[in-house]
Amino acid sequence: MRETSISVNKYIYQLLISDEKLKELVGNKIYPLVAEESVTYPFIIFTKENAFANYSKDLLCYDTVNISVAIAAVNYFQTVQIAERVRQILENYRDVYFYNILLDNVTEDFQEDTYIQQLQFSAKINIQYTSDSIEENEESEENKD
Repeated sequence: MRETSISVNKYIYQLLISDEKLKELVGNKIYPLVAEESVTYPFIIFTKENAFANYSKDLLCYDTVNISVAIAAVNYFQTVQIAERVRQILENYRDVYFYNILLDNVTEDFQEDTYIQQLQFSAKINIQYTSDSIEENEESEENKD
């Protein structure tokens, strides 16, 4: 069975952490949902905002998931540089799991002496279950007994 949008953060993390240019900018300080309490700037937090299934007459076709990537640093231009790299990594990315990733929105903020760039992406996740694949899955489950 293919992984669905529930697993998207695992794939986003793999894409970001494996990029050498991004590592030069933030090291390994890339976190799902929340950063470690002792983390130093700059760092990245990414979040699955929401996900929903898209169906065709043959059942589930693909999931759509909205992903938020926040870059935090004490230097404004550093956040911009990191955000540019994140965009280069994720925008229009395709593979077996991702049908595509598109940039929807970019905002910025300043909170508690910290500059923040917020990138919003939407991704389509390849699922493509059909009634045939469900029957095959049910048969394989029956054969396990």
